[in-house]
Amino acid sequence: MTLVPFIFGLTLTIVSLYLTFYISRIYLLTKIKATIFLLILLSAVSVNGTLFAFVTLLSDQFEFVALCLYVSILITALISVFCIIWFFEYLEFGRTRAGIFFIAGILIGAFFAGLYFPDQFFLTYSETFSSWLLFVSNYQRIVVGALGLFTLYKIFSGYFALIRAEISDRLKFQFKLIVSGFVIGLLGLTISVISGLFISEIDYLLGNILRGSYPLILSIGLLITVIGVRMNPYSIYVISQTVYQIIVFNEKGVMIFDYNFRSHPTKQATLITGAIYGVSSMIQHALGIESHPLNLQYLNRVILFEFREKIGFALISDKDSRILRNGLRNFADQFYKAYEPVLLDWKGSIKKLTNATEFFKTSFPFLDLHEFERIE
Repeated sequence: MTLVPFIFGLTLTIVSLYLTFYISRIYLLTKIKATIFLLILLSAVSVNGTLFAFVTLLSDQFEFVALCLYVSILITALISVFCIIWFFEYLEFGRTRAGIFFIAGILIGAFFAGLYFPDQFFLTYSETFSSWLLFVSNYQRIVVGALGLFTLYKIFSGYFALIRAEISDRLKFQFKLIVSGFVIGLLGLTISVISGLFISEIDYLLGNILRGSYPLILSIGLLITVIGVRMNPYSIYVISQTVYQIIVFNEKGVMIFDYNFRSHPTKQATLITGAIYGVSSMIQHALGIESHPLNLQYLNRVILFEFREKIGFALISDKDSRILRNGLRNFADQFYKAYEPVLLDWKGSIKKLTNATEFFKTSFPFLDLHEFERIE
């Protein structure tokens, strides 16, 4: 019986490590900061699986070691929960809301506070399973259940908000596949732990089998996520914001490059460039400042700015977002580095910028690249 949970834990470690390695490659290309929390999440899951695998091998002489490993398992699980809440919050709103993390902090704090209360945890060595088992009080069961349900709410909330975004059916399917992996893993984890804790009081064998099967359920969920990521590594970055256009212009207000991300009719880029440059210059002169504006906000549009020397980059979207700013900054760096000599001595030849759209793949991976090609 001992080898079965060991294999479950080892499987979870291998799957999560593979996904961590694969997504770390995406981060090196995109530099999207939200990926860091996803990497922390997957790293915590891999550590969790490893600890679970080895705690099942401990004999009845290693009670203190078993206790330390179980506490570490709980800590890595809570880190994973926090990261997944943060990741979906960031994708949905492009920022983090204090209220969401206040609730998550209260629940996590309530769990850790229970560590200092008497009779909240106790270990027992099971001869049936030949391993140490951890039992918790009803207080901790309620906290764990509430935290699991809150995390599922955050995932589904972000999921439905992103599905309503203006993206292609192909990208929606890929995103659904990736998210379904997280949902299956987390839902399975919540159900197995909660049901196991309660059922074990009625049926000791069945309850503890359910508790010990969570690494297998998590592994299945992560394998589904792996399939989605392999289909399109960037589909995990679907965002709820709508991006319309990007424009590159010089210090004289001359448009150098523009691209429409949507098939909706828009004004000519030269007119938009002139308006953007005029408003930007007017603000600088009116306020007597040399710095450029970071954004211009309208009723249902926002223009984000980045500047490199004498070259300006403007991204038109429906809402401001850190993830969009991150993408625009990355695009500006790549564009300016690739075409700096041409930009500083601009003579109106756009043929030298023909490969500029290639930078979208790493700067704006959360947008549908196939849709770009269709519109173009």
